[in-house]
Amino acid sequence: MSAELPEPQVLARAQLADLAELVRTGPVDLGAFTQAEMAVVIGEVPALAGVQDAVLAEAVRSLAARGVLHRVPGEDSAEVVGDLGLLVALVSTSTGTLDIRRGHDGPAEAPWRWLVSLFAHGLVGVDRIDALGLHRLSLYSRKGVADQVAQRMIDGRARIVAGTADPVLIDEQELRVLATTALARWQLVHRVPRRDSGSLVVVDSLVVRIDEARVDLITPAPDSSGYERRTTDEAHLSDYLTGLFTVT
Repeated sequence: MSAELPEPQVLARAQLADLAELVRTGPVDLGAFTQAEMAVVIGEVPALAGVQDAVLAEAVRSLAARGVLHRVPGEDSAEVVGDLGLLVALVSTSTGTLDIRRGHDGPAEAPWRWLVSLFAHGLVGVDRIDALGLHRLSLYSRKGVADQVAQRMIDGRARIVAGTADPVLIDEQELRVLATTALARWQLVHRVPRRDSGSLVVVDSLVVRIDEARVDLITPAPDSSGYERRTTDEAHLSDYLTGLFTVT
């Protein structure tokens, strides 16, 4: 006899299709939480590592006071409810993650890191982390998050000049020069576990602003140890991100 799923997971699976349909009409905000509160319910994953026990204990009290965390009567366990509980239940359906980090200065209120989790039914969980360490959670469709992330990274003019769309092969040294001299840069690390072999597929790419009207996308070259550099714009970058989400 298989173990019964916790009630939040049963509810999430029963409503997953309806939720996906809702998210296709637009993003759904799930609120903001501190790193310690996230660590309490998600666990000690690398993105949430280093939270002290005293801070975790205070986060437990904060979640309980807000009605998000409930102790299960008669048991030595607790359950997470509400928007955060829904996200916790969805984590079990994750098929990959995209970690996006801003490598240039920006406004304090702007997110410096996006943690994007791919769930079943085309749902995408987005965790935007700002300079204060707040985790602002939302649910998106894959196309919706690709468009918004591309818009955020382009952040201005970007055009593909005729004859520059084809990729140019560069080496590690040229990549470092581009990264250090760029007006703005974003690193993208896409990780997808292969369920059949247990191995991890990792795609590490870079988006750099060269000048006022040029943005380049740098990706690993498929047939060499180098990299491919090509100019991009918002539409092409969104297509690239959407393609990453289909990697299995």
